[in-house]
Amino acid sequence: MGSFEKGDRGARILKIQTLLQGNPHGLTTGEIAHRTGVNPRTTYRDIRALEAMNVPVYEDNGRIAIDPNYFVAPVKFTLREAMALLMGVRLMHRHTDEADPDVADAFTKLAAVLPAPVAEYVHATVRQMADRPPNPTYSRVLQTIALSWAGQKTVRIWYPAPDHAVKPRVIEPYFLEPSLIGHSSYVVARDRGLAEMRTFKLERITRAEQMTETYQIPREFDVNKYLAGAWGIFHSGEPVEVRMRFYPPAAGRVKESIWHPSQALSDGPKGSVNMTVTVTGTVEIAPWILGWGDAVEVLAPQDLRKKIADAGAKMAARNRNSPSPARGGGSGRRGLEKPRRKQ
Repeated sequence: MGSFEKGDRGARILKIQTLLQGNPHGLTTGEIAHRTGVNPRTTYRDIRALEAMNVPVYEDNGRIAIDPNYFVAPVKFTLREAMALLMGVRLMHRHTDEADPDVADAFTKLAAVLPAPVAEYVHATVRQMADRPPNPTYSRVLQTIALSWAGQKTVRIWYPAPDHAVKPRVIEPYFLEPSLIGHSSYVVARDRGLAEMRTFKLERITRAEQMTETYQIPREFDVNKYLAGAWGIFHSGEPVEVRMRFYPPAAGRVKESIWHPSQALSDGPKGSVNMTVTVTGTVEIAPWILGWGDAVEVLAPQDLRKKIADAGAKMAARNRNSPSPARGGGSGRRGLEKPRRKQ
C-alpha cells in the first residue's frame, strides 16, 4: 500500500493519476488495485472519478492509460543525465530487498520525465521491486523518522539493547544513510538519554513515534565528515590504523577502487599491494577482510590479525569434513533416504 490511509480517497486518486502518468503503456485494474491497497471494484470507481475530473483516462486492451499529451513534463534530462539517474535507480534496486511503495512512486514519477529508452528500464526496475515482500513496520518507521528529521522533532523509538531487551529511547535524527553492508539503512541521531551521537539500524526499530519536542542540528554538523572515519557507518571506538597486504590476483582488484577516504597504497613484495586505512573501530572492516579469503593478510593491529586468524581457523574446521546431514522435522531420518514405492 501507499503511504496514505485506505480511506483517504483524494490521495488515492492522485496516486492513480501519478501511476498512469508514469506508465505510458497503461496498467491493469488489478495492478492499480495492488499498488493502491484497495480492491479492483474500488479502483474502478476511482478511475471513473478521474474521468469526472476531466483527466483523459482511457482503456485499451484491458489496460488503463492516460493520454500522454495531457501532461507537460517540468524537467527534461539529456541522455547522459538520464543514464546517471538510471544508475542510481539500479543501485537502489540492489540495496533494498523489500517492496517500498514510496520508492516505487518516486521512480515512477522520475520515469515520466526521462527519455523513453531509459524510462523503460526504470519501469522494469519498479516492477521487480514491487514484487518483493513488503515490510509495513519498516515503512512506518522510515516515514516517521524521515518526517521527524525534516521537521526537527524528536522521536521515541523501541530498539533492542545488547541484552536483546527492546527498550524505548528518545532520539534527535540528524541524517538517514543507506549502507552497502546487509541491505540496511540507518539513522544517525543524538540519543537524548545518553547525550551522545549514535547510529541506529532502521530494520531493528520495532516502533517509532514522533514527539512534540523540537531540536536543532548544530550548524557545524557535516554527515560526510562524521562518517569519514567509519569503514561503513558505525563509530565503534577510537581511530585505529589498519594495515593489510593483498596478494595477486586480488592486488590488482584492490588498486582499481577507493575503498576508504583514508586509504594509502604501496607496492609490496612479489606483486602484492599494501593498504593502510584509519577507521573508527574494526567491527565493519573485519567481514570485508574475510571476504577476500586467503588473498589478504592483516599486518596490524595484532588483535584484528588474531580475530581474522581465529575466524579463518573456524571456517577451515567447519568445512574440512563432510557436511552434517540436513535435519527434518519429526522423524529424524537422515536426508538421502531411498524413496518408498507408492502402494
